[in-house]
Amino acid sequence: MSLITPDTSLTLEEAVAQLSGPDTSQRYYAAWYLGYLEDRRAVPALIAALEDESDRTELGGYPLRRKAAESLGRIADTRAVAALVAVLACEDYYVREAACWALARIKDRQATQPLLALLREGGNQPYEALIEALGDLGATAAEPLIRPFLHNATGRVRYAAARSLFQLTAESGLIAIILEGLASDDSHIRRGALFDLADTGHLPVAPHIVGADVTTTLKLVALKQLVDVQEDEQEAMAVLPFIDSLL
Repeated sequence: MSLITPDTSLTLEEAVAQLSGPDTSQRYYAAWYLGYLEDRRAVPALIAALEDESDRTELGGYPLRRKAAESLGRIADTRAVAALVAVLACEDYYVREAACWALARIKDRQATQPLLALLREGGNQPYEALIEALGDLGATAAEPLIRPFLHNATGRVRYAAARSLFQLTAESGLIAIILEGLASDDSHIRRGALFDLADTGHLPVAPHIVGADVTTTLKLVALKQLVDVQEDEQEAMAVLPFIDSLL
C-alpha cells in the first residue's frame, strides 16, 4: 500500500514522538512506519492522529488521518475500533476508505452497524472498501443492500460486491462475475479481481489464480491469502500444491 522505504534505525519511541512533532512530512512517515512495525504499543498515538487537524491539503484532505487509519488496520487492535468508526463521518473520502479497510482487518463485529449505516447513507462513499468490509465481517444484514452493486458501472465495485455476497451466501454463480474481472484488459482490474477471488476462500478458484495474467509474485501472494482465510487446516493444505506449481 506504500512505496515508502523504511528507516529501520527509528525506534518505536522515536516514531511515536515524531508522530506528534511539528514537521507534517515526518509525522506522515511516522504514521506509516508504526504500521510497518505492527507494534500494539503504537495504538494510542495512532488513535490520537485520527483526530489531527494540522495536516490538511488544499483540497481539504487529511493525509495523516488516512495513514494512521491504515496503520491501525495493519496492527489490528480492537482498541482502535471506536476511533475508526468515528472517522467514518470524516469529510475526506480517503479517510473513510482507509477506516473501512482497517475495520475489515480488525474484524470486530461492533463495526457492523456503523458500516451498514454508511452504506444506507449513500452518496459519494468508498463503496469498494465499504462492501468488502461488510463481507469480511459476515454482515448478513447487508446482503440486500450490496446486491444492487452487482450492476454497478465500476468494475472494482461490481467485483467487490460479488466477493462479499459470496462470503455471505456462498452462491457459486458469484464467482463467475469475479472471473470476468480476471479476464479484463485492464491490469489494475485483473489484480483487484485476483485478490477478490482469494478473499472468497473458495478453494476451486485456485487454478484460476495460477492461470491469471498477472505476475508470479502476485499469484503467490493471492494463494497465500487464500490459505489465510481458510478456517480448516486440511482445506488450507489443499492450496499448497498450487503454490508449489509456481515455485
